Amino acid sequence: MITQLTRTLAVTLKSYPEEWTKWWAERTQTQRFAPLVFVLVYWSLLLLLNGFRSDHISGGLVILVGSYGGRGLNHIYKFLLPILATAIVYDSQRFYGDYIRGPVHVEEPYFFDLRWFGIETATGRLTPNEWFQLHTNPILDLITGFFYISFVPIFAAIGAYFYFWASRTGTPKLSADRIQELAPRYMWSFFWVNLIGYTTYYWYAAAPPWYVALHGFGPAKMDTLANAAGCVRFDELLGTKFFTEWYGRSADVFGAIPSLHVAYPLQAVYFAFKFGRFRAFSIFFYVTMCFAAVYLNHHYILDVLLGSLYAVVITCALERYLDRVALQRKSKC
Repeated sequence: MITQLTRTLAVTLKSYPEEWTKWWAERTQTQRFAPLVFVLVYWSLLLLLNGFRSDHISGGLVILVGSYGGRGLNHIYKFLLPILATAIVYDSQRFYGDYIRGPVHVEEPYFFDLRWFGIETATGRLTPNEWFQLHTNPILDLITGFFYISFVPIFAAIGAYFYFWASRTGTPKLSADRIQELAPRYMWSFFWVNLIGYTTYYWYAAAPPWYVALHGFGPAKMDTLANAAGCVRFDELLGTKFFTEWYGRSADVFGAIPSLHVAYPLQAVYFAFKFGRFRAFSIFFYVTMCFAAVYLNHHYILDVLLGSLYAVVITCALERYLDRVALQRKSKC
């Protein structure tokens, strides 16, 4: 097997220059120069804003390699592009977020959950978040922590299966050609739910439950740093700093509504049923993330409900729009 792989690699490398030349000849002037110009301008702006980090170098290199590496790498790059675009938009919020954010809602989400989902105890009525912080479990900490930190890779892995594998083999429900046509929608739905979700952070900024637990009610403290909340228990069990370092780079503390942590898994459920693969796992993924968001004290149930609503509405709207565009193209042929 190793010998066969070595031979395949040797043949690929030998034919690469010729294949790359053919591929490059097919590129338009915009396709040839736009990626390089974008990366250089992006890096320059980050330097001017004193916000340049080492991960910006790696991100820019991924764009350049994907844009200029040839047909195979470009195919991979097209799959990753929605994630890269989302990362750029998310990271950019630290430069303008404080200037466009509306009033931060600290009490409303808390009292919504207290009224509709409150749990009666001997010491009074508690929100589900408060109740769970009194009833933690190491096994639940590990399970929820794992899914909470790997939710994007899990979502992307499902999408990669559809994009790279099912698009060649098909599924019992759809042909390979049909999946090849529809698979890019999976990742672009991710981008659009993020983009619209981020805008919500500004016209309805909302404090997460861990903020109320630490600072109480009253005017929001805008200098508050992001907090790993219940995810710290995962790090403590494993002796790691995954969540501490991750949330140290958070671009927005007051972005609890909608919960995008649950939006992505529900989008995975939608496409799992559409393509006919990973239905049971995607449902498990979604339910686990809904529970984890509340159990780890990062989101109220209200946030989870709105995140689910965003996923359904945005994905269905995008699907309808792209179906209409595809129909118009076919009618012109």
